[in-house]
Amino acid sequence: MTIAIPIAQERISPLLDAAARLLLVTCQRGKEVARKEFILNPQSPEELARSVAELRVDVLLCAALSQDLQRELERCGVRVQPHLCGETEAVLQAFCCNRLHRPEFRMPGCGNPHSPGGCCRRRNMARNGKSGGEKITAANLPKALFQKHKVNV
Repeated sequence: MTIAIPIAQERISPLLDAAARLLLVTCQRGKEVARKEFILNPQSPEELARSVAELRVDVLLCAALSQDLQRELERCGVRVQPHLCGETEAVLQAFCCNRLHRPEFRMPGCGNPHSPGGCCRRRNMARNGKSGGEKITAANLPKALFQKHKVNV
């Protein structure tokens, strides 16, 4: 099995689409047999997904990623496990021990990824016809935001 993790400063990179480095770990029979790091150049979601798939990645562990990139990765046969955070080695070990469900590895604001409808509160509320908060319009912003400021020169 080949596992890919986008990394930044020895932690999972916050956004796969903008990650600069990708760690590839190959495991056989539960043991790590190879490890390699790649530099990622800016690419479109389609190109990035194709590049990851060409590395024969089975599963990609990441924090956030665009819907387009997730769709392309899954179309290329890469299983994506999003909404993760933490130090790279701890996340990798948790994956190998089937412990990624623990709260310390979930992105802030994400609950149980296995619950119906996914993990993000805002997405779940949108699916239920509720908004994530009051809609922002000029009418409900403080008037002070719209007053012109005088600049003394």
